[in-house]
Amino acid sequence: MTLEFELNEQDFLDFQLFTASQSKRINKRKQNNWMLTTGCFIIISISFYLQRNIILTVYFGIAAIIYGLFYPKYFVWRHKKHYKTSIKENYSSRFGERDHIEIDNQVIFSKNKTGESTLNVSEIERVDETEKHFFVKIKGGLAYIIPKYKIQNSDEVRAKFEALGFNVDRAICKWK
Repeated sequence: MTLEFELNEQDFLDFQLFTASQSKRINKRKQNNWMLTTGCFIIISISFYLQRNIILTVYFGIAAIIYGLFYPKYFVWRHKKHYKTSIKENYSSRFGERDHIEIDNQVIFSKNKTGESTLNVSEIERVDETEKHFFVKIKGGLAYIIPKYKIQNSDEVRAKFEALGFNVDRAICKWK
């Protein structure tokens, strides 16, 4: 099976956001920061209430509510901004460049302007499918990004990976 496509900035961003949304460490950090800061605002608000300082009680109470409601969206926005900057710095030369991937029963052959590579299928760790992409994670931290909306045979790609013995996990990126 042969695939040809071009990757753009959004493809790299979708991959980074998907990977981050699946990371237990990042999600735990988000939850801990959210709970700790909201809890501190509540404790400060209670402290001012006990001192009968109603203005600061209300101020920190409102701050706790606002922070508690909007911190998850802020966290994702901040990470998205960071990833966009990083992608522009590190991958901008790959935007719009043609990628060629051939998936065989034993190897995956890829070719782009930087060179050619051959990967044994046994080195694939997992295959994730989102609404717009296939992310083929390779042992050692690398990955292939295959944009479904730029290829005509996404069902065939899924079937090929399943025929190779991979469970194609249909996942949702929680950080859109």
